[in-house]
Amino acid sequence: MTDRPARKQVRDMTEEEKKEQRKKLLEDCKKYNRIDYEDDDDIIELMIETAIEEMTELIPNFDSGNLSSRQYLLILVSVKDLYDNREKYTKDIKGMQHAVSSMLLKEMYGGRR
Repeated sequence: MTDRPARKQVRDMTEEEKKEQRKKLLEDCKKYNRIDYEDDDDIIELMIETAIEEMTELIPNFDSGNLSSRQYLLILVSVKDLYDNREKYTKDIKGMQHAVSSMLLKEMYGGRR
Protein backbone atom coordinates (compact mmCIF):
# COMPACT_ATOMS: atom_id res chain seq x y z
CA MET A 1 0.00 0.00 0.00
CA THR A 2 3.02 2.29 0.09
CA ASP A 3 3.07 2.69 -3.69
CA ARG A 4 -0.07 4.84 -3.51
CA PRO A 5 0.37 7.97 -5.66
CA ALA A 6 1.62 11.02 -3.80
CA ARG A 7 -0.83 13.83 -3.06
CA LYS A 8 0.32 16.42 -5.55
CA GLN A 9 -2.41 16.49 -8.13
CA VAL A 10 -3.89 19.84 -9.03
CA ARG A 11 -5.56 19.15 -12.38
CA ASP A 12 -8.60 16.99 -13.02
CA MET A 13 -7.89 13.31 -13.55
CA THR A 14 -8.41 11.71 -16.93
CA GLU A 15 -10.85 8.83 -17.17
CA GLU A 16 -7.90 6.44 -17.50
CA GLU A 17 -6.29 7.86 -14.34
CA LYS A 18 -9.59 7.54 -12.45
CA LYS A 19 -9.89 3.94 -13.61
CA GLU A 20 -6.35 3.17 -12.43
CA GLN A 21 -6.96 4.88 -9.08
CA ARG A 22 -10.14 2.85 -8.49
CA LYS A 23 -8.36 -0.36 -9.49
CA LYS A 24 -5.59 0.39 -6.97
CA LEU A 25 -8.14 1.29 -4.30
CA LEU A 26 -10.01 -1.98 -4.92
CA GLU A 27 -6.73 -3.92 -4.64
CA ASP A 28 -5.81 -2.14 -1.41
CA CYS A 29 -9.29 -2.67 0.08
CA LYS A 30 -9.08 -6.37 -0.70
CA LYS A 31 -5.60 -6.53 0.80
CA TYR A 32 -6.76 -4.65 3.92
CA ASN A 33 -9.72 -7.03 4.26
CA ARG A 34 -7.59 -10.09 3.44
CA ILE A 35 -9.78 -11.01 0.46
CA ASP A 36 -7.96 -12.98 -2.20
CA TYR A 37 -10.83 -13.84 -4.54
CA GLU A 38 -12.84 -11.78 -7.03
CA ASP A 39 -16.36 -12.93 -6.11
CA ASP A 40 -17.14 -9.79 -4.08
CA ASP A 41 -15.37 -7.20 -6.25
CA ASP A 42 -18.63 -5.58 -7.34
CA ILE A 43 -19.90 -5.18 -3.77
CA ILE A 44 -16.50 -3.89 -2.60
CA GLU A 45 -16.52 -1.33 -5.43
CA LEU A 46 -19.98 -0.22 -4.31
CA MET A 47 -18.71 0.12 -0.73
CA ILE A 48 -15.77 2.21 -1.97
CA GLU A 49 -18.17 4.50 -3.83
CA THR A 50 -20.34 4.77 -0.72
CA ALA A 51 -17.34 5.72 1.44
CA ILE A 52 -16.26 8.33 -1.11
CA GLU A 53 -19.80 9.77 -1.28
CA GLU A 54 -19.89 10.05 2.52
CA MET A 55 -16.51 11.80 2.56
CA THR A 56 -17.61 14.14 -0.25
CA GLU A 57 -20.62 15.19 1.81
CA LEU A 58 -18.75 15.51 5.11
CA ILE A 59 -15.31 16.89 4.22
CA PRO A 60 -15.19 20.44 2.83
CA ASN A 61 -13.41 20.63 -0.55
CA PHE A 62 -12.94 16.85 -0.62
CA ASP A 63 -11.24 15.70 -3.82
CA SER A 64 -11.43 11.96 -4.44
CA GLY A 65 -8.68 12.32 -7.04
CA ASN A 66 -6.30 13.82 -4.52
CA LEU A 67 -6.61 11.74 -1.35
CA SER A 68 -4.45 12.39 1.68
CA SER A 69 -3.04 9.35 3.47
CA ARG A 70 -5.62 9.81 6.20
CA GLN A 71 -8.48 9.97 3.68
CA TYR A 72 -7.16 6.89 1.89
CA LEU A 73 -7.03 5.01 5.20
CA LEU A 74 -10.55 6.22 6.06
CA ILE A 75 -11.80 4.62 2.85
CA LEU A 76 -10.04 1.35 3.67
CA VAL A 77 -11.43 1.32 7.22
CA SER A 78 -14.94 2.28 6.08
CA VAL A 79 -15.01 -0.48 3.48
CA LYS A 80 -13.71 -2.99 6.03
CA ASP A 81 -16.47 -2.04 8.45
CA LEU A 82 -19.15 -2.27 5.75
CA TYR A 83 -17.76 -5.56 4.46
CA ASP A 84 -17.30 -7.18 7.87
CA ASN A 85 -20.78 -6.18 9.02
CA ARG A 86 -22.76 -6.87 5.85
CA GLU A 87 -24.29 -10.01 7.41
CA LYS A 88 -25.24 -8.09 10.53
CA TYR A 89 -27.90 -6.14 8.68
CA THR A 90 -29.72 -9.26 7.56
CA LYS A 91 -30.06 -10.33 11.20
CA ASP A 92 -30.58 -6.89 12.74
CA ILE A 93 -33.63 -5.35 11.06
CA LYS A 94 -33.46 -2.22 13.27
CA GLY A 95 -29.83 -1.65 12.25
CA MET A 96 -30.69 -2.10 8.61
CA GLN A 97 -33.66 0.24 8.87
CA HIS A 98 -31.46 2.87 10.52
CA ALA A 99 -28.78 2.56 7.82
CA VAL A 100 -31.31 2.70 4.99
CA SER A 101 -33.19 5.62 6.61
CA SER A 102 -29.93 7.52 7.00
CA MET A 103 -29.03 7.03 3.33
CA LEU A 104 -32.52 7.98 2.18
CA LEU A 105 -32.51 11.16 4.25
CA LYS A 106 -29.16 12.16 2.81
CA GLU A 107 -30.48 11.62 -0.69
CA MET A 108 -33.63 13.60 0.06
CA TYR A 109 -31.96 16.52 1.83
CA GLY A 110 -28.63 16.98 0.17
CA GLY A 111 -27.22 13.93 -1.47
CA ARG A 112 -25.12 14.68 -4.51
CA ARG A 113 -25.13 18.23 -5.77
